[in-house]
Amino acid sequence: MTVFVPDYYPLFRCAAGECGHTCCEGWEIDIDPASMDRYRQVGGAFGKKLRECISGGPEPHFLLREGERCPLLTEDNLCELIIREGEDALCQICTDHPRFRNYWSDRIEMGLGLACETAGRLILGSDHPLTLIPAGEDPEEEAQEPSEEERQLRACRDDLLAGAGTTGPAARLKEYLIFRHLADALYDGRVEERIRFINAAWRRILAGWDGTALESLVQSAREFSNTYEYDDEGMEKLLGAGRQGGGTEAGEFPPPDLI
Repeated sequence: MTVFVPDYYPLFRCAAGECGHTCCEGWEIDIDPASMDRYRQVGGAFGKKLRECISGGPEPHFLLREGERCPLLTEDNLCELIIREGEDALCQICTDHPRFRNYWSDRIEMGLGLACETAGRLILGSDHPLTLIPAGEDPEEEAQEPSEEERQLRACRDDLLAGAGTTGPAARLKEYLIFRHLADALYDGRVEERIRFINAAWRRILAGWDGTALESLVQSAREFSNTYEYDDEGMEKLLGAGRQGGGTEAGEFPPPDLI
């Protein structure tokens, strides 16, 4: 199945120690089984230290230290695991962040999240509307014919993206929210609620922007993303606001002017 990404996606590089807000702080970092198996095989003093930093059991994770920092994060905000074992030693969650994936029947779309300030500068600083480009194939996923409901959802998304505006960070922000969140309606059918959530999120992020400096918007978006996009309860609270206006019947798609 073909994977599509925004045209700015290949430009992304982790800022590592230069980042003003490390993603290795304040998160519970779960370890996938394949990575855990690898960590059990790492030898020497570092292997011993690595395993002492992990809480075992059925759901292993790194034991955060003071300030909720990853135990392998150095004082210079560099990853000791990468320094000693290379980037391919990262567990899956660290490899993926800040990326997300939307799975359609006939394609996969990958993007970057606003929780990362480096990604935020790429997304919000783009000088043209969102443009998706092919970025290879995923051989493990087989394309299927989209249902009529899925075709309608994508047409609804196209209309919303077309109405987001052509220039400026506010337009890029609205495109991002549409691109990231509307596809989730494939799984729960909550189209209208998600559109209302996108609108509420857009307004809330813009409320924290000084209206001029891009960096101000990047940080407002980062704070919002950390609070809501990675918190199921916070997301559900904002989604619930859409119910106040009534739901949408299965198979029906609200007009783009909801946003």
